[in-house]
Amino acid sequence: MNLLAAFPGKRYIVLKIKDAKVRQQANSLGIGEGEDVYCVARQKGGPVIIGSGGQLVAVGGEVARSIQIAPLRTKRK
Repeated sequence: MNLLAAFPGKRYIVLKIKDAKVRQQANSLGIGEGEDVYCVARQKGGPVIIGSGGQLVAVGGEVARSIQIAPLRTKRK
């Protein structure tokens, strides 16, 4: 699934960033493959507001399509 399908309030892990230019931009913001992110808000087609590393980032629709995510599984005690 891509970032456009994220639900507000849920946590995700970034699996892959398809586009090299988007990957470079995301990495400069601290959002890279393997990072834990959470969806703060989204609008159909973008933008998606995500939180990572104590900061909030608004990601436009085209960029969000390039970011592949999966729900973050929490460990049960």
